[in-house]
Amino acid sequence: MEYIEYIFVLPENLEDNIETFFAIHEFQNYYFDKPTKGQSVVKVYINPKVNEDNIIEYLKENLELISKQNISEDEWLKPWRESLKPFEFIENIWIIPDPTKSYNIPSGVKEIKIIPGTAFGTGLHPTTKLAAKNLIKVINEGADVLDVGTGTGILSIIAKLYGASKLLALDYDLLAVEKAKETFKLNNLEIEVKQSDLLSSVEKKDRYDIIIANIVVPILLRLLDDEKLDIILNENGYLILSGINKEREEEMLNKIFEKEYNIISREEDSGWISLLLQKRI
Repeated sequence: MEYIEYIFVLPENLEDNIETFFAIHEFQNYYFDKPTKGQSVVKVYINPKVNEDNIIEYLKENLELISKQNISEDEWLKPWRESLKPFEFIENIWIIPDPTKSYNIPSGVKEIKIIPGTAFGTGLHPTTKLAAKNLIKVINEGADVLDVGTGTGILSIIAKLYGASKLLALDYDLLAVEKAKETFKLNNLEIEVKQSDLLSSVEKKDRYDIIIANIVVPILLRLLDDEKLDIILNENGYLILSGINKEREEEMLNKIFEKEYNIISREEDSGWISLLLQKRI
């Protein structure tokens, strides 16, 4: 598949703003290139068959364009993949971006293997990390977990590594569903994954101890208004909401206060917020 590659100069003080913009618009075909010496840049890949003019218009208004060229998917993914290194995602959990290579990582840690691609990501974004931090506060052996908007599949894998029993991962994007299946297989884990518009594929008779939703604010608001959410979450069950940008936190809190939840914990990083809620009895 052919893409158009745009390369923009990336001032350090604008990196968070750019990443926030991409996340809000659910745009994933980019990476930040930060050489040891020289100018940091953001490389953006636009599919000519998809209308993503708003992405380029925003970047041109805020950054200096230094290069534009046609490029194949393999050409731009290869250097990106090669630039990725293992990293500690949260305490005791390491992300392994290329399972075909050998790395020196600490002994005794939990590993999550991934194969990055255009429909995927690496779990580097703060929203995933914040949700994971809230998840490990409440996950326990035998918990039944629902992961809404699984995307990378990383949160489902963490739940499984920490002893989840029944686990269902959902995503609206069919490409994400296929990538999650691939990632679960790579990690030798049996995790059920389905295509679903929020809770549409969940039966009302199902029950969960923990429900995770790492998605954008408009979709989180829809989720909170879904009557099925209250039905399938057990009494005293936990709801983890992530993907909340600081500008819309008050809007989210107002919606939460309308519902039957107590706020147990709040995690914040780079202008992003994850809330750990508990269902009231």
